[in-house]
Amino acid sequence: MNNTINSGNFDLVTPPQELLLKAALLSGEEALESWRKWQDAIDWNEFLDHGSFRLLPLLYTNLYNHGVDDPAMGKLKGIYRQAWSKNQTLFHEMAKVVKYLQHAGIKTMLLKGASLSLLYYKNNGARPMADIDVLVPFKQVRQACELLQKAGWTSPLPLSELDLTFGHAVQLNNSVNQEFDLHWHPFNSCCDEYEKDFWDGAIPVKMANVNSLAPNPTNMLFHVIIHGMAWNPVPSIRWVADAITLINSDNFAIDWQQLVDMARKQYLSLRLNNGLQYLYDNFHPSIPPSVMASALNLPASYLEKIEYRFMIRNRDEESSGPYNAFFCHLCRFRRLNSGKVIFPIGKFFRSLQWRMNASNNYELFYKGLRLSANMFLSRPFQVRRR
Repeated sequence: MNNTINSGNFDLVTPPQELLLKAALLSGEEALESWRKWQDAIDWNEFLDHGSFRLLPLLYTNLYNHGVDDPAMGKLKGIYRQAWSKNQTLFHEMAKVVKYLQHAGIKTMLLKGASLSLLYYKNNGARPMADIDVLVPFKQVRQACELLQKAGWTSPLPLSELDLTFGHAVQLNNSVNQEFDLHWHPFNSCCDEYEKDFWDGAIPVKMANVNSLAPNPTNMLFHVIIHGMAWNPVPSIRWVADAITLINSDNFAIDWQQLVDMARKQYLSLRLNNGLQYLYDNFHPSIPPSVMASALNLPASYLEKIEYRFMIRNRDEESSGPYNAFFCHLCRFRRLNSGKVIFPIGKFFRSLQWRMNASNNYELFYKGLRLSANMFLSRPFQVRRR
């Protein structure tokens, strides 16, 4: 059973972005040839998309290790140093937050860039970060928010019970415009079973001499691929660099069977499979062929296929159509309820109200009708030919 879905309208990466990724990640002549081709494909004096710009520090480190002598290396070195300096500041400031939470008895786990940079890149300038993502146990999130508010960290909107039930994170800011994301679930629609495994399998990490936890390599790779295989206004090509760096790490081993099992249990097999397939076809990572075969043969439900097509096209539910958005949300809700086919209908409609920012079912119904009408009226009129 081949469950690979042609990505169609979704360009995982553009040709210039793929050249940049290869120049930053591969070795030998293949990396150098990709570097030369990428230079020919772009104009330094014109706009470079933000997703590509975030890869330039990693590009610099790879070219430097290859002994490249090029006029562009001076500019790349400056970008790398800027990323290193900003990351150092982030680590120093966020270590205070982590220590503050831990002093109150709240467990912390560093997600995404912080853990990747500290454990796998092992170069504080190679992976730029805009903020730090910190996960706390769900039972302690209210306590964490209250403590952080006292310390001057606030969210733009108050955190409601529906936010806690159906959301997974909130952005917090302080008076000097620093920000970090406080998570109570690793990612959107994460079920309790996976979250327990996430905490139980955590490994130690140290940030600016403050001890915390990080996802183990298998959970980290799963998180990277699932988070990356979705449309984003900023091209989310950095997930490729994160995944390849993680897979090629000498100090950590991936439990490939566990990775495949997680995708099956979380109804995320299509995202995992297509992500692994792209990595395997273009960057030659050390993924066992048996794992690729297992991922390829994972069953995918009709709802999962709808969700996948929705996620890779656009996260704007209005432009993707209310019907696809509804079934996509249904799939997420099913995942949140550990895959149970029968679930409380009242809770499901409350989750829809939260998603659509509706105060009750009447307003929810009205917004659904309005979206349907807008989608219908925005389509060009076509005369059917017999």
